[in-house]
Amino acid sequence: MTAWSLVEGAFRLRATETGVAAAAQQANRSAAEARKQQVGTISRQAAPRHVLGEQRGFSEGPSAVLDAFRSQRRRFITSLRGFDASAWHTPTRCARWSVHDVVRHVRDRAVLHVARLGGRPDQFGVPAAIHQPTTPVGRPAHSAGQTPDETLRELILLVDEEDRLLQRKARLDPSETRLGPLRRTLHWSVSSTHSFWDAWVHERDIALPLGLKLPYPIAELRLATMYGLLAAAAPAGWAGEYIRTTVQLEGSRDPSYEITHAGDNIKVITSPESDAELAGDAVAVLDSLAGRGPMPREVFGIASAVVSQLTLLREVAT
Repeated sequence: MTAWSLVEGAFRLRATETGVAAAAQQANRSAAEARKQQVGTISRQAAPRHVLGEQRGFSEGPSAVLDAFRSQRRRFITSLRGFDASAWHTPTRCARWSVHDVVRHVRDRAVLHVARLGGRPDQFGVPAAIHQPTTPVGRPAHSAGQTPDETLRELILLVDEEDRLLQRKARLDPSETRLGPLRRTLHWSVSSTHSFWDAWVHERDIALPLGLKLPYPIAELRLATMYGLLAAAAPAGWAGEYIRTTVQLEGSRDPSYEITHAGDNIKVITSPESDAELAGDAVAVLDSLAGRGPMPREVFGIASAVVSQLTLLREVAT
């Protein structure tokens, strides 16, 4: 065998070994990619889907509603404690309401919520229909004549009692439904979630004109988002016209939300899907659905039958 033959044989062996190694590397890469795709598929399938239903409550349980109340109430009261006289008299996003007027409204809503949690009669009636531009003038009349300090002191006491009653109710978690503020039959915890959402929206009514930043915990923002969508779907249900749509909200922690129903039970479900019928900025959409800022067709960038149905809440939100 010549030297050249030996060299040629060595090159062939090396080429074979290189080819085998390359093939093995490719196989390893393919296997790794397959595992990655499998893990991704499993992760997407295993991603928790949160559900908020009118008649069955929140899938995370009433304790999650209590946690959202606590984070919102603490942040709100901390802000109020730092207000000076000029801040209390600053106009807000609510027509003809100052900061003090809004806080009085939140205080009055807390009185109502505490009474319901404690099984006591309401101390005052709630109008069947509330119109944002006209109702605010007389709405907080139940706390009329109070100074800001008096309103704040009463709100702090009410929030403490609210927390105690919510804790007790969450521990017992009765399968109890009642007629909610939007004339829909609600699980007791969803009725309480309306009070949370009302305070959450009014906190924004105060914070934005004052230039305050509102850092939202993930769970709190999720519940406010899901209830905001649930509430927006409620008025169409009065006429038996139940909404089915998907909404993608930029800035939210969930890829999208599905608004649907089972019979007369409206539900909002988080979804891992990124494609949705409607899309917009999270807080802009929530504000718009609650009667603040541009119309929903503007924030969604589309005019459709579903958007018109979701717009109905603006007629009764305050």
